[in-house]
Amino acid sequence: MKIGLVHLGLASAGTSLIVRPLIDGLAKQGETVFGLEYNKFSKRIELNDLTVKNSTSQLSSHRNVLTSFPIEAWNEHTKEISEELSALDKIIVLGGNETKNISFSANHLYVPVSIFNNIKGNQFTLGYDTALNSIVECIESVRDTASSLLYGKVRLFNIQIPGQGVSALLTNSALAVEAEVVDNVSEEKIAQLKEHIRNKEANDETYTFFLMNESVDPNALAVHFQDFDLDWKVVEIEESQCGGPYPTAIDRLLANQLKKAVLEWTLSNQPSGQLLIQEGRVLFDEAVKVN
Repeated sequence: MKIGLVHLGLASAGTSLIVRPLIDGLAKQGETVFGLEYNKFSKRIELNDLTVKNSTSQLSSHRNVLTSFPIEAWNEHTKEISEELSALDKIIVLGGNETKNISFSANHLYVPVSIFNNIKGNQFTLGYDTALNSIVECIESVRDTASSLLYGKVRLFNIQIPGQGVSALLTNSALAVEAEVVDNVSEEKIAQLKEHIRNKEANDETYTFFLMNESVDPNALAVHFQDFDLDWKVVEIEESQCGGPYPTAIDRLLANQLKKAVLEWTLSNQPSGQLLIQEGRVLFDEAVKVN
């Protein structure tokens, strides 16, 4: 039996905790695992034998054998992807439940992997806790620097994280570090942010944080605050930083449950569906239409 794996969207440090044991477990059963990957240099779709790649890889155990497939490339190459996947018996999709523009010919399973915790039906997604902790740590390191220097004016740090629109990652990161969320540049939002700065100045506080994602340009935002005497800073937290070098304990617990459920599904006759994380448990749901 030929098993296909694809990891859609942003990379997660916890993904390797599923992929490596899954490949090893299936190899012991005589199954071959293929990874659907996008070569960013050749701009081509590749179906790689992960069984061989995993056994010969010199990467550390926390690194991914399966590279993340960009959503943009997935949407652009749907025909080629369908052709590559047609040769497989079962397909496992890590993340990407919102991408349903390909009809899989084989049984398939969606696994809740996302740093944004935005997959419907899930209380948590693998990768979210690691991303949240990594962002908070980055901002706290900025705070350490900001609190040690006096500029005679408010130092405003615009922290930009990956993503579009409002997400749990954006709102909860802001709550954790007491930052102002900038999810739009409406007159009402600008007025709210200006009032926030006035309060900081009135209380002789020396710094503050605006938190936003890629839908807001922090440099373009600056034109709305020219009437303030601010030390305007921009700090970009990239996707690689959100993944962190190692998964958190919560993500490790989730990954261990998910890898067991994925292996059981792969070796059984269960139909297409998705795994859900609810109240700390991993459940299989075939009722949700995933095509």
